[in-house]
Amino acid sequence: MILIAAIALPVCFCQTPAAPPKPLRERLLESALKGDAEAQFELAKNYETGRIGLPRDLAQAQHWYLEAANQGDPYAAASLAILFNFGKGVKRDYFQAYVWYERAASRMTGGNRDSVVEMRDNIEEKLTADQIAEARRQAKEWKPTPKR
Repeated sequence: MILIAAIALPVCFCQTPAAPPKPLRERLLESALKGDAEAQFELAKNYETGRIGLPRDLAQAQHWYLEAANQGDPYAAASLAILFNFGKGVKRDYFQAYVWYERAASRMTGGNRDSVVEMRDNIEEKLTADQIAEARRQAKEWKPTPKR
């Protein structure tokens, strides 16, 4: 009888450990740079408030709100209007605030629209009738340009 000895060789089905996921701020920035309006809006909010490891940077917030708003994101447009309305990181500009509130309201419904319209209406007394007419004209003629 022949005895066969089996030698167990260790077989390694090892995989290289997966790299840890990138921090949210890096993932948002990558997506924002590729034109993702939702990521641009989220990045702007986090720059405005200094969350997720980002510094509070109102210039960056304005930049990313504008990028998202120009793609048609109504919440980014409303947020941009708020920056202009209150002079947060930008020169206070009621005309620009009105234009952006108007653009935002035109793309919203329900309670969100009502809130934006109320904020817009609250600054009407700070503008002339001609300024209001021009702001409405600019808002009406504006066409968002989605990148994705």
